[in-house]
Amino acid sequence: MELNKIGLSLATLIFAGGGYCFSQSQQTGQIMKTEIKQAERIAVLEKRIAEAVNDFVSISAEEYDLLFSQPVGVVEGFEPLTTTAGGIMVGYGFPDGPKVYKTDIQATFANIPYIGEGDVFILLDSVKGSNGMDYIAQVGKMEKEENTFTDLELYVRTAGSKTYLFGSRYVNLRDPSDSMTVRALGALGGDVELSSVSGKVVMHLPTNITGLSLAKVDIGIEKPFAGGMMTLKEIKDDQISFQFTGDDKDIFAWHVYDIKDTILAIKEVIVKDGTYQLFAQHPQSVKVYQAKIVKREYPFAFAQKSKPIPSALLDGIEAVRFSAAMFFQTQLLQTKKAAPIYLSKNDPIVTSIKGRVMADLRQSARYMNPDSPESKAIGKQVNAWSEEKKIQLQELGQQSMGDYTSQTFFDAGTFMLVFGSFNEMDQKKIPEEWDIRVQHPVGDKYIAEFWEDSHIVNPESKNEIGENARYYKMMALLYKLGMDGSVTFYDPFQPVIDFLKKDNSKL
Repeated sequence: MELNKIGLSLATLIFAGGGYCFSQSQQTGQIMKTEIKQAERIAVLEKRIAEAVNDFVSISAEEYDLLFSQPVGVVEGFEPLTTTAGGIMVGYGFPDGPKVYKTDIQATFANIPYIGEGDVFILLDSVKGSNGMDYIAQVGKMEKEENTFTDLELYVRTAGSKTYLFGSRYVNLRDPSDSMTVRALGALGGDVELSSVSGKVVMHLPTNITGLSLAKVDIGIEKPFAGGMMTLKEIKDDQISFQFTGDDKDIFAWHVYDIKDTILAIKEVIVKDGTYQLFAQHPQSVKVYQAKIVKREYPFAFAQKSKPIPSALLDGIEAVRFSAAMFFQTQLLQTKKAAPIYLSKNDPIVTSIKGRVMADLRQSARYMNPDSPESKAIGKQVNAWSEEKKIQLQELGQQSMGDYTSQTFFDAGTFMLVFGSFNEMDQKKIPEEWDIRVQHPVGDKYIAEFWEDSHIVNPESKNEIGENARYYKMMALLYKLGMDGSVTFYDPFQPVIDFLKKDNSKL
């Protein structure tokens, strides 16, 4: 889809290919031509993996994210309801086909040969029914750990000309009304329907993969490996064995080869007291691999509610708000970060910023509204550009958004979600729903934070969300103090606006 064939706004420019993916934001499954550079990087990476054949190449955590970002085609028997910011598609269904009750939470993503059983998990934070009850949190069973219950069974599925990994796990719910009755994910009981689901896909990914090859000439020789010592013990006609003195968790995999360096099928593995016996036919050598396993988390949320406003962003806003509150509450319990410095509400700078912050937010949000005069002017202007210049504009938008959110210590995806939905919100309610706080991190920089009161927005969640997690950030804007004492607002889209103005068009 070309840029000149869609309704243009800054939201379009930044969302397209930027990786800020939320509920239903990728339903078309189409790739814009402006993602050429990313597609080329993926092609080079996939070529590296393919050329390694049965060997391993080291993939960084960022390269895994790049591979996951590929759009997935139509996978038979799978109905995606949302896409994580990492590009993983999530939905729910029944493992053997369509049935009355959909029991499994499901996910699909790029087929990466280094990912297998026990590496992928889905943890659910909230499963809400149309009765307002949470079928996990209200009975104290919020899923917090990767284990055999939360890991996915993985299968290779075909979508178009490519293969993908598809995984699912059964969701076992307890009815909050009695804390005993077991419910399926798609059958909450009585007239209660599934309302929204939030959670995260957790990946355990091998990075920094390196290998050590051992043949007959190495028998009895100690070699440093994976923080310990590796020694080839013996080679027999039906087995090859080695001793390792380090932590066996640091050993990622191994390959056994015959005299022609062909990988042999391993019939059995016995590990005892640091000695590994690998049984295969006529082994001649072995290559042992070490890897650093990194944990990546990809949050998701989707709602099963129909809304009169045809907005892909707004469709998921309530689920994301609830998920954000629950995530913030979990973070309070699990992490202890340095406390930010907030100014007193009576501070003159706070008074100055609070007096203008809504106007600044409203002014900036006009560029995100495809129906605004500013966005229409942008669309008319960009339509006349070359494809190369359009790509340049999109890359600038993504970079400026990343720079802005890093300065305001805020999540870029949540920022774009809320900003894109701002014009559709009931702005009259914002003063009572949002608390404005001003953080002073360093020097002349000030951050105006919009903290939403979850007890007002979601009154039914008071029993689930404690007072310490009642407020959570929905937006953060950057301000700077000038030498003359004046406060200047830094628009998150200013680099893009300046780029457009250089084209001598009036916005």
